[in-house]
Amino acid sequence: PLRPGIIFTMTLYIPLLLLTLLSLVSGDIFDAGDDGQLDDYDDVWQVENIDDYKKTSHNFNSVNIPDEEPTATVPQRDSIIVNARKRRELNLAYDDEWMSKPEMLELNEDTDSIALSEREASDGGTIKFNTRYDIPRTLEPGDFIEVIGTYKKARFSINLKANNGQIYLHVDFRPSHTTVLNSATPHWGSEVRDSYPTFSSGKEFKITIMVDDDSYRFFFNDELRSKKFPFRKSTDGVAYLQLFGGGNGLKINKINMPGDKKHELYVNREAFHEKISELKETIRNKIAGKTLSAVMDYANSTEGSLDLFKLELLKKVRSSGNILNIDNQEISWLLNNQEAIEMFMTSGDILNNNWRKAVEIFTEIIKQDPEAKEGLKLRLAVATGLTFAYPVRSQAIWSNLIDGIERYHQFVEWAKEKLFFTPFYQGTAWHLRYIVGSWQTNEEHIWARENILQDYKNEDKVADVTHKMVKYKLYNDDGVSVHSGAAYYYYKPITLEAFHKIGAVCGGISRFAVGMAQAHGVPALMVGQPGHCAYIWYRRGKWVLGNDISGWSKSDTHSYIQYSWKRKAPFFPAMDNAQKNLNNYKLSEKLRFAARFSEPHDKFEVIEAASSICPQNYAVWQEMELALEEPTLPRDVVHQALINELTSIRKANLKKKNVVLEKPISSDCNKGSANRISDQYSSHWGCGNTVATFTIDLVQPCSIEEIKINWWGWSKASVYSIYAADNAGSFTEVKTQKDEEVKGWFNHWSTIKGWSGKAYKLKMVMKNGKLDPWGYKQYFGIRQFQVFGFEHDHLVNVALNKPSTATAINDGNDSTVWEPTVDDSAVEIDLQKLTFAENVVVRKTGGSEGRILVEGGIGSEITSKDGSSGEVTFEKLINKALLKFDGEDFKVKEISILGRSYSVKEIFSIIIRKAYKNADYVKEDLLEYVKNFEFDY
Repeated sequence: PLRPGIIFTMTLYIPLLLLTLLSLVSGDIFDAGDDGQLDDYDDVWQVENIDDYKKTSHNFNSVNIPDEEPTATVPQRDSIIVNARKRRELNLAYDDEWMSKPEMLELNEDTDSIALSEREASDGGTIKFNTRYDIPRTLEPGDFIEVIGTYKKARFSINLKANNGQIYLHVDFRPSHTTVLNSATPHWGSEVRDSYPTFSSGKEFKITIMVDDDSYRFFFNDELRSKKFPFRKSTDGVAYLQLFGGGNGLKINKINMPGDKKHELYVNREAFHEKISELKETIRNKIAGKTLSAVMDYANSTEGSLDLFKLELLKKVRSSGNILNIDNQEISWLLNNQEAIEMFMTSGDILNNNWRKAVEIFTEIIKQDPEAKEGLKLRLAVATGLTFAYPVRSQAIWSNLIDGIERYHQFVEWAKEKLFFTPFYQGTAWHLRYIVGSWQTNEEHIWARENILQDYKNEDKVADVTHKMVKYKLYNDDGVSVHSGAAYYYYKPITLEAFHKIGAVCGGISRFAVGMAQAHGVPALMVGQPGHCAYIWYRRGKWVLGNDISGWSKSDTHSYIQYSWKRKAPFFPAMDNAQKNLNNYKLSEKLRFAARFSEPHDKFEVIEAASSICPQNYAVWQEMELALEEPTLPRDVVHQALINELTSIRKANLKKKNVVLEKPISSDCNKGSANRISDQYSSHWGCGNTVATFTIDLVQPCSIEEIKINWWGWSKASVYSIYAADNAGSFTEVKTQKDEEVKGWFNHWSTIKGWSGKAYKLKMVMKNGKLDPWGYKQYFGIRQFQVFGFEHDHLVNVALNKPSTATAINDGNDSTVWEPTVDDSAVEIDLQKLTFAENVVVRKTGGSEGRILVEGGIGSEITSKDGSSGEVTFEKLINKALLKFDGEDFKVKEISILGRSYSVKEIFSIIIRKAYKNADYVKEDLLEYVKNFEFDY
């Protein structure tokens, strides 16, 4: 159905559509690429309709023309192509008059580059558009051209052209859309697209085009862009530069032509790559073919730490096509200071992978402030470098960028004045990234500290002040909708004060919370939820959600905010766990890097050690599967590496604990929320039925010592029964409400003592509830259901039907027997999985009693136990067993090994559940990943 405003919108857009079509006919500038389909300088100009173009030999997909035409966006594509082609012909009709006027060039002694002498242009700039600027000599590798201007939103392009007008390189900047690189030599071929640079209105920019060995590279404000454009014809033919487009106040102020100086990227590249090769060779000699102990010693040493982190940083810089000047004094200090480079490489990822920019910011800081080489200042400098490697925008005026180095110096001054709360002074560099990266200006931080409500001026409540200081308002006081954008805030900067005085909806409320927290030195950031904006902040040593409606699993890091590993918000608590165990995280990362230099069959050992040292290191798990899939990896090596982990797991099971945590649960009421009954959080499960039942699968046998139930409000069952199931699944009533001890009357606890025997499942049936006091019409409500006791092994015959040298003895069939001989008196059974063997049972017939020797182990580590009866207590972790018989005239009917087997997947899953218990989404993500491992011994 039509809604109010539809007619207005149509009346606005129809004239705009007519104007657009009119501009096509008149030959005015039209960017067909705005719909993401056609572009001014593609080879599509050579044909007059889509069907003809599809029949050509060109790569059709390269220009992004869909098979199905988007009729709503470009209704008459064929005519658009024809008219746009005609416009191109007009653009290439050169004015001979200006070509006859050679431009004056002058040598800049300071930069050793040749620049055009300045002159006034009609738009106020010094360089004119559609004007020829001769390049003084033949272009060579390492040469570069700089175009410097002042930005206003307008489309423009930089073109390197031959004397006959052919375009050798066309770099076309299309506002808020894309950057297209193409050429008309020998014809318009497939374009290369790059993202649109972060221009700032009214600010100076610099575009640098560098000639490489086989391609053109281009830089924006000295940052290398990710795409390069291959030579389609030798650069010998490039004669001049010409600018197209402009208008709207865009000014080009200066052009620097090639001189004797070569670009830094070209000059320093050889030394940079040589350093990478040298480091690789050094590390390979230290690691390849070495024992795990030797690899650990190297990773723990100063030499190893520097080598491994240094190589990783240089590789990250190289991966974006960049280099570092490793002879630079500050860069050299970073690369050779263990504390600094370890911190730099373990404080999270960079959104655009611009590690060179991060190094440049960091090294400029320590150049300006030599005290930034240690302590809090070092952490703040690292945080600033990593954070501002990706543009940090001002929320007040979104087109403005915040200067990272200036931000560092300001925060140092505020830190000296003790204006921040404890988290700022105690946080790691990773934590500080989510303070220093604030979208608020310095003035807003000052306003925040001066105007916060006094009751909230502490680190436990600072973010929550947003709900007291910002009113939720869909319309401002003059009736303007918040969806009107800038008009809602009266076209003024959208500051914290504006949120406070004018109001906001979810986005502004969450931004205010984040800004308030950061202004007081508390880490915080925005997160997006379906149709909603929330925030997370660091409260009492952990990340908590604020303004939440969908929970952690449906929260994503907001755009323009950096994150580590993956964008989902639960990865923040995951990284926080790693940061709290920082030394182990550093070692884990070094081992992860080192594993790449290990022999293929040794990689798993190193990766497993890295995961064991810091299981919270998500990146390690991503490399585990590849290490396991190595064909030359012996199974015994895998099992041997996991013995310590499994031993720790089994010891933990000997301790009293809440045995229902993370166990499967089902209910006949409010089924989707049944997990809330037994989880560790304060959320509740409720039921509106007059009778309710839930069942918990304990997975393995448990002895129960105590049950505690935290009821919701007063919605307690006055009559209930608790049942326990045996191994066969048969339930028996073990407790009722008569056995409980109750404390309180509201949100109260019931405590029930345990019983003898082992339970495999628990079931609770509730009756005679009481409607909740909040009007939700729920008779029963449970906040927490806790069951304390001990988990036990579910013993089975782990030898049944496993590969053996005498299949008759472990096939589960008493009618098949095996008779030992003088030459054949032993049986070997391959248990395949890592197994805790509790005892071995041998059933024989006839002959003397004799003795049984059981040898079990993994690889060369063997344990032996013997006995004269038909049963041997073993109680060891093994993956194979050898049984030797001493006696005469007897036959073996069956051999049973009672115990518990663990697959590699199961062991990893147990480790992951423990390591990520407060990051459920990450835990489930990794469990699903491990579930798909092909290796399952």
